[in-house]
Amino acid sequence: MPNVLKRIWKQIKEENYSVPINMNVNDIVLEMMNNIGNTDPELRDKLIYSIMFYWIKDNKITSDKLKELLSISIDDNHLFFRIGEVGTDSVFTRSFSILLVPLILMKHRQNNFLSEKDIHEVYARVVDYFIKEQDLRGYVKDKGWVHSIAHAADALDDLAICSEIGNEELLYMLEIIKKKVLINNYVYINEEDERLVTAIVSILDRNLISNEDLCEWIRSFSDIEKTGIYPEDDNLLANVKIMLRSLYFRIIDLEDTRILAEEIKNTLTKISNFN
Repeated sequence: MPNVLKRIWKQIKEENYSVPINMNVNDIVLEMMNNIGNTDPELRDKLIYSIMFYWIKDNKITSDKLKELLSISIDDNHLFFRIGEVGTDSVFTRSFSILLVPLILMKHRQNNFLSEKDIHEVYARVVDYFIKEQDLRGYVKDKGWVHSIAHAADALDDLAICSEIGNEELLYMLEIIKKKVLINNYVYINEEDERLVTAIVSILDRNLISNEDLCEWIRSFSDIEKTGIYPEDDNLLANVKIMLRSLYFRIIDLEDTRILAEEIKNTLTKISNFN
């Protein structure tokens, strides 16, 4: 069956993402949700995600159906499908389900079809997923991109932009981002830092968090709990340095960020092994 669907979806892409005659958009997108975790990278990434992207952007999917898709994408059979597993194929379902969240939130900001309650429910599910996801792989040979943390960061980014999200939620986002950076069992090597920093900058842009709180958050990265075990300590230090450096160069030319940039420099100096 996936091979049949793949041929249909390739034709959709080849025909400039037009909806096939005598086929129902709603039926197609629901079938895509059933295959969103397929290990075929072309089917999962180049077709399902690509078609969803253009159909949502071009208003081919109604607001009511988008609400349904959002609910499906964050349910236990998608965003939390076999959550906690590491090294298995279940992560593809989770990491590509969360990719729909930014697309639908983007459309919501244009058309305002979600309630404040809806947004806070999405927020609760996304941050819970971000905390619980343990499979941090960026890329898997023959199966393509996993990028669970990068994709989750994209969802955090779009949530941070939503006016329904306030100061407390933004502060909590910063806290869970810090916890995901302060890990010693994996080094982020597929530009996850850049995607996390994009979310951080969106949080800063809301101007709801004081410079004092932001500086305290940056300083907290110097409180590294080392184990005295190699390479775990080096992994942890690498993740912190990579993220802080990415943040520094992203904000250095922005207005009113001099204090934060200086705090980042001071923190990097404090944790450097080469002082």
